[in-house]
Amino acid sequence: MSATQTSSRARTYALYTGAPRQAACDAVAALQPHAPLIPAPAHRAQLLLESEVFYWILTTQRHFFEYPFGIRYVQPTAGSLRLHLESNKSLDSLLSGLLPCRAPISSEQDQIYGLNGVRICARTKSGIELRRLGQPTSIQLTGPSRRAFHKAEEALVERIQSNGGHACWLAGDTWTPDEKRWDDERQPLVYESTWSDAAWLPSGLLRRLGLLHTVAVPQVVTGHEARLGEWWILCLEHDAETGLRRAELVQALTDPDHGLPLELCGHRDLTPGGSLGLVLLKSLDRTAALQLRYDRIDYPIKQDRAELFARIRQRTSALTGAASLPAMPGRSGTG
Repeated sequence: MSATQTSSRARTYALYTGAPRQAACDAVAALQPHAPLIPAPAHRAQLLLESEVFYWILTTQRHFFEYPFGIRYVQPTAGSLRLHLESNKSLDSLLSGLLPCRAPISSEQDQIYGLNGVRICARTKSGIELRRLGQPTSIQLTGPSRRAFHKAEEALVERIQSNGGHACWLAGDTWTPDEKRWDDERQPLVYESTWSDAAWLPSGLLRRLGLLHTVAVPQVVTGHEARLGEWWILCLEHDAETGLRRAELVQALTDPDHGLPLELCGHRDLTPGGSLGLVLLKSLDRTAALQLRYDRIDYPIKQDRAELFARIRQRTSALTGAASLPAMPGRSGTG
């Protein structure tokens, strides 16, 4: 492969993953000549775990971060997925969403929150690796210091225990009775057939998370799933001075080489001028759908958020302009 081809592939890799230039070049250099830039998980268990990770990211990462969900970039391989976190704050909230715990509720039985059966299988000076018991899976979290990971985990254990719960991941290489019961009752999301059939979509989005700040320019992204994972909804909130860049995001998501098997099925503005509306993408086999909701919201900038919002605006100002989405049959385009 020529230097020009390598450089081009590295730019595309960085676009989809958000990786900095050197990390993108290193990742491309390590690939086989015709290997996909954004590989799908080699094992079904990995794909299902990533679908749950994305669910908990949407559920827990609802603070203001410089990058969407507090994740600076991702590094997908066939056997694992690495998430590079931007700060200690994003680490704190993500750990509390992913690490499994038994939490008491007012009904008859306690409930397991987080990734059932997941354990910290390795610790490095810059992160941890998560693996589900008995399965060929790997989710790596990195970015903050080893001390930051230790402090975040320690604080989480104290919080869980003070609320009458149990930190299940501390059981090591064995299931806790609560987790085993939860699994035997087929309570985890991945046991739902609808969820399982559509799990490729949240996994694929997680592996392409960089698009939410390298192509699209929202200041904040939130979201949720519906219909047991058949529908995924991302809410992209822009400030008044940035383009919406909906067409660019749709083009990247539906790209035949690097995107997902999705097609544009509709879009509409809900307010004049195109500042509030939605875009609907559906899978070619109709197992899943992705709805992109966009809006313009100018949040009041409090003193303790001034520096963060300055960094967000610096990030979003790097991309300007916005192409038009194509007109859809039977309805007017968004312009």
